[in-house]
Amino acid sequence: MKKLLNISDLNKDDFFSILAYAEELNNNLDKCLSNKHIGLIFEKNSTRTRLSFQVGIKQLNGNYIDIKLDELNLQRLESFEDTFEVMSCYLDCLVFRTNDHQKLETAFKFFKKPLINALSDQSHPCQAISDLFTLKEHFGSLNNIKIIWMGDINNVLFSLAQAMNFLNDSRIDVFTDKKIFERHCKNYQNFRNINFHFKIDESIFRLANCIMTDVFNSMNDKEDKESILKNFQVNSKVMSKLPETAVFMHCLPAKIGSEVTKDVIKGSQSIVIQQAKNRMVAQRGILKWLDI
Repeated sequence: MKKLLNISDLNKDDFFSILAYAEELNNNLDKCLSNKHIGLIFEKNSTRTRLSFQVGIKQLNGNYIDIKLDELNLQRLESFEDTFEVMSCYLDCLVFRTNDHQKLETAFKFFKKPLINALSDQSHPCQAISDLFTLKEHFGSLNNIKIIWMGDINNVLFSLAQAMNFLNDSRIDVFTDKKIFERHCKNYQNFRNINFHFKIDESIFRLANCIMTDVFNSMNDKEDKESILKNFQVNSKVMSKLPETAVFMHCLPAKIGSEVTKDVIKGSQSIVIQQAKNRMVAQRGILKWLDI
């Protein structure tokens, strides 16, 4: 049974099949979700992920059902396991955003049908696939792509790092605070094509195709990281170190003045709106790949 809880659930052929399906459906929509019913569970706030799945499912002739766990009999002590096993009687697929990645693992065990991680505390595979689709669309290829990531080490970066294993002669260079890296370094020990740096290295910036960042404080962070990461803000000085052909990306929402300045995110090198649009494009590719 196919699933997408982490990018590591895919192999290289799966990954590029999803990108190919996304491109195919972008040019010619089909009805691959006809008579299919897909449940959407969002335990955390969402704009792009929720709307892009809702519209994308409809475009493929499927039906989505918004599910709120606090309205189910979980509130009357019905078990999590029984709840998801019953859902599998009615639904063909589940899209699940949660604070706790272990919930996804448990849900897949009992749901027994395709399940998509719409973001967890561990990873955000839909975002990583969409971002790399956007870079492929913009540059024509993912070969020899050089990405710079600025700031926090979070779920989006984790998924990007996993996806970099599928790309030839490509890498991601992460510029972050050393103490934050030390908390997360064990999660990156087996990844290739990723390097961590604790101060700006202009020689790396001169070769970059893309610079990415995300909010310094993720949802449910207990620590205020803004002061810790202030030296890793993407601003005009940072952008001046990049080639003129390099692009700026941000998965949004952004905190203007924190991880990025307004002149950068609204500037000529920013492709954040195309990036957001491609959330729906890439997720249609994921849904078709699942072969529900």
